[in-house]
Formats: sequence, structure tokens, C-alpha cells
Amino acid sequence: MQKKLSARMRIFASLFAFLFLVGAIVQWNDPDPYLWIAAYAVASSLSVAALLGHVVIMPNAVAAMVFGVWFVTIAASLMGAPSEAFTSFKMQAASHEEPREAVGLVLLSGWSAILAIKGVRVKGKI
Repeated sequence: MQKKLSARMRIFASLFAFLFLVGAIVQWNDPDPYLWIAAYAVASSLSVAALLGHVVIMPNAVAAMVFGVWFVTIAASLMGAPSEAFTSFKMQAASHEEPREAVGLVLLSGWSAILAIKGVRVKGKI
């Protein structure tokens, strides 16, 4: 018998689905919006699937890896990033873009990894 996601995980899935949807929407003013809209839309869709009880392991695992590798390519931007990059919703300078994107990728990768792990635990197999 297959177990289901806990009510707490469904609450988190709904929260992340909403946050990632908002993340996709606010990318319209980004210099490379379509790439980021797609990334946030994928994560939001995977969260909605989990909310509905469909924890898909492989898509979440692949998303976690892609977002993780992508993070590694811009992680250096976090070194010495000014705190102002993270204290306002409005970007104050162009140099704030990559550090903010790096933080977004950590969230995307981390949540996708959590969903993949939960999927393995719920389904009992890969």
C-alpha cells in the first residue's frame, strides 16, 4: 500500500507552489526572463503535483541537479555581495542580480531535492 504525503508536506508544497509562481511572474523585468520564468514554472508545477499527491521522483531529482549545477556556475557572485542585494524587493544595482539569482537557485534546487527524497520515501522505491 502506497503512503501519501503528510498534511504538513502538502502545506509546504502549496506554499512553494505559490512562491515559485510569484517568482516566475516577477521575472518579466529580468534581462533574461524566459529562462527564469521557465525555471520557476517548473518548480511551481512540481510543487503543485506534490500538493495533488503526485510526487514524481525523477523530474524532481533532475530539476534538483540542473538547478544545483546552475547554482554552482554563479555561486561565486555570493562572495562579497552587498547586503543591499537581499534587503529590498527592488533591485538597487545591476551587481545585485547574480547573487539574488544564486539564492533563488538554492531554493529551487533544495525544494526539488526534498520532493525527490519524499517521493522515494512515499513510494518506497526509485
